[in-house]
Amino acid sequence: MRDEPVADGPGLDPHRIAEIIVETGAGRRRGSGYRVSASAVLTAAHVVADATALVVRCDADRDGEWSAPATVTWADRHSDLAVLGVEPPPGAPAVVEPSRFGRVADDRHGVVDVCAAGFPLWKRRTRRKGTFRELHQADGTVAALSNLRTGTLEMTVAPAGADPDPGASPWAGMSGAAVWAGHLIIGVVAEHHRSEGPGRLTAVRLDHALRGLADGRRTELARLLGLGDREPLPLAGPVEPPGERVPDLRVVGVPVAYGIELFKNRTSERDAVARHLSDPTIRMVTITGPRGIGKSALAAKVMDLLDRGSWPGTVQGPVPSGLVNLSTRTSGISLERLYFDCARLLGPECLARLRDVWTAGGTAQDRLAELHAALGERLVVVLMDNLEDLLDDDGSVADEELAVILDWLFRVRSTPRLLVTSQVPVRLAPELRRFAAHVELSEGLSPAEAAALLRELDRDGSLGMAQLSDDELLHAAVHVHGVPRALELLIGALADDTVLLPSLQDVLKDFTRRHDVVADLAQDRYKRLDARAHAVLGVLAALRTPVGQDAVEEILAGLDPELPAAPVLISLVRRHLVSVDRAHRTFALHPLDAEIAYGRMPRNGPHRRQAVERQIASWYERRSRPRGEWRTLEDIEPNRRRFHHLLRAGDHDDAARALCEISEWLVWHGSVLAAVTMHLAVEEHIQDERVRLAHTVAYGHARLSAGPIEQAVHLFAEAVSLAERLGDRPALQNALFGLGDAHRQLGDQGATIAPLTRAAELARELGDTEREVHALLSLSLAHSYLGDGESALTVADRLTQLADAGGDLLTIARAGNARTIALLTLGRWQETAEAGAATARAYRAAASQEAIAYALNAQGLALLALDAPARAATVLEEARHEASLMENPRAEGVCLLNLAWAYWCDGRTEESAATADRASAALDIAGATQADAARALSRAARALPSSPRDAAEALTRAAAALDGNAEVVRPSWVREGAGRVGE
Repeated sequence: MRDEPVADGPGLDPHRIAEIIVETGAGRRRGSGYRVSASAVLTAAHVVADATALVVRCDADRDGEWSAPATVTWADRHSDLAVLGVEPPPGAPAVVEPSRFGRVADDRHGVVDVCAAGFPLWKRRTRRKGTFRELHQADGTVAALSNLRTGTLEMTVAPAGADPDPGASPWAGMSGAAVWAGHLIIGVVAEHHRSEGPGRLTAVRLDHALRGLADGRRTELARLLGLGDREPLPLAGPVEPPGERVPDLRVVGVPVAYGIELFKNRTSERDAVARHLSDPTIRMVTITGPRGIGKSALAAKVMDLLDRGSWPGTVQGPVPSGLVNLSTRTSGISLERLYFDCARLLGPECLARLRDVWTAGGTAQDRLAELHAALGERLVVVLMDNLEDLLDDDGSVADEELAVILDWLFRVRSTPRLLVTSQVPVRLAPELRRFAAHVELSEGLSPAEAAALLRELDRDGSLGMAQLSDDELLHAAVHVHGVPRALELLIGALADDTVLLPSLQDVLKDFTRRHDVVADLAQDRYKRLDARAHAVLGVLAALRTPVGQDAVEEILAGLDPELPAAPVLISLVRRHLVSVDRAHRTFALHPLDAEIAYGRMPRNGPHRRQAVERQIASWYERRSRPRGEWRTLEDIEPNRRRFHHLLRAGDHDDAARALCEISEWLVWHGSVLAAVTMHLAVEEHIQDERVRLAHTVAYGHARLSAGPIEQAVHLFAEAVSLAERLGDRPALQNALFGLGDAHRQLGDQGATIAPLTRAAELARELGDTEREVHALLSLSLAHSYLGDGESALTVADRLTQLADAGGDLLTIARAGNARTIALLTLGRWQETAEAGAATARAYRAAASQEAIAYALNAQGLALLALDAPARAATVLEEARHEASLMENPRAEGVCLLNLAWAYWCDGRTEESAATADRASAALDIAGATQADAARALSRAARALPSSPRDAAEALTRAAAALDGNAEVVRPSWVREGAGRVGE
């Protein structure tokens, strides 16, 4: 092997990680990049393809944040690399030293630790000020020999934490992020193939890309990156010193788990095990977790990687000279087995000598001393699997020989390092705990990994896994919490039943109640519990969330005042049947254990399932906050949990009552789909008519936001009829408002006036100012959309009176919104411009984005009417930005269309054409009729000045496609523009 130097220098600098915001004719997208020098940003070519405008932003929302326009200096679609030129503003951090670049060897096996930092879609966040992408650091590995055919890097990372958009990769936006190996950039993230799972990314291999470029293109890229044109890139990562090789590992004992090649990630846990094993002060690393969670598989994977000469985590340690696999379930764990298996690592001569030592008699300490001397400085890793078989329920060592082994392990220096798997931690003396480390494995595999394992467990396809959709497999994976052993049992249940031939869904229906599953998954100690312990487990199982001791005691007191909850709970913790979070002082069951315990709850008696669920619901009701204190979704969490416990108790009317208390609040605060799901759960089971009325109104509001709106109209009409029959005026007001608003959103403005007028009057009679404000705002907007500006202004004046009387900032903003749109409808342009600006300020003062975009849009239209197109363009660009933050394609499309017309009026035809293209794309997404007008305006802008007649005809078609909506440029303005062009 060639002796090649490894470069040194600085690594990834967080202040140089770039978010790239790309404007195109089809809208906006985001990508990632890295500032490799003072004026150059490295990214992927597809990120900036077809860009009409580029902005580079660094340190977003942090001290030192800056952004600046950028241009594409160099790009190559074949290699998918690009370099952007950027001039940072004054005050931006200076780049003192350019980045350094390297490569991964492609002529030998190797696994290299890498990292990348960027802005993927799954890290999208929503805050009061809008939506943004949070920075994500992806740590992982690159397998040197993978993807050689395509000349790319296969980067294995922790899977994406969510998949927010099935139509796009959760890693969208990560493209362009620099891939680092140590302090060298070796590539750029380019794509994610969904078929490869959520934890693999493909990156451009920088050395391969350079090799494939023509001379001139290579020279230019090398200049921009500060590379020597013909010099090979230095190797990244550790390089073997000359003349040294990784010694051959010797393995004794059978691996403790089968199918290691099917092992799924567990990246963070593997890192933790590797970190502890590499620490010479740590003598024992214990992996704990419930039965079936994958402890043995994780330990076996660690041993397998060590056997292959690859350290199992990001922290590198010395390569072991030997590995020993022991298990209570196979060869057994004993002093004799440990002694001779370690001796076998040392060769025939040493083995013979140590055998003589053993047969000569002497104490266990004497024998272990001889073994220790023979091992010398060699690093040996010993795996002891299923050690709980040799422990008491509280983790104390119950086996004498194991006690001798551990005593030796902790007393002498340079002993073998012990890797243990156990359902309970080994209970050590306080002075020994600093020499031991604990890695807890409490969570199952991710849904995507578990679904992949289900397919792999049915490789021959005989059980039909290949024919099932990803959604069906994901559902199964979630149902058993991703526990690997449960997944195996699930497949086993399908394979064993050759008579009824059940489907996967059939088996899932009663999975945790099947005798074979419970027998295999339920811990043995569970079977030895008395009735009091089962009662405590039943409460924890029904709660389905960690709670404090006082909660368990209070709930149990309502069921059985004589039951001593605290001592029983402490006993269960000591037996490791209940987990405890000492930092938060809470107790919980593992989800799968909870399902098993829940399935075994009695059907009769004080601890029956229904009684427990009702008692928990009452407990949550006592902890719910008054409505006036609700500020965040966390504030109504007790109410939501109360609903679900009443539902599981079969108390559907009470559950519906609990839901109606929070449904509209959920809708107003963004949890629309959650509200819909909850309403669907009770809809067919409600008996009481008044409960039915409250449910129908609340469900109508949920459907008004979630759609379909036609269903909302039906629900509100049903509620109006029922409220009138029952004489319930508050419910009638609410239903009338919903009915009017639903007609408005359907575009049937004429049908909105009567119900909204009546809703506003009822709210005023009932003294409900908040509902009156809502009704008046909708009523004013409805009048405006019908072209009746005077009536709209009258209603807006009533809103202003309410705002002045109450002083509520949001009511002030809403009154301004109604007044602005009314003035716009009336064509009172100067007043509209002033009102729009004031309304935008009012919404910002109220910390609400509700209608800032609409207010600024109205201001921009008024400035166009006042023949100030340049000022109008500035305001409309701000309006478009606000609409983009709302992620509302119709509002963004309307603002873009008006902005395109402002550019036309200002003589900026190229910008008009590009903006009109973006408008049509956004309006098409929203299904808005104005999309055709935007396309025609784009054609007109491109036809001028070469063909004025074609431009005039296109403008005429644009005018015809406009529907006269007051919030969009007036058709008459466009027709006049066509006339001027055609003159």
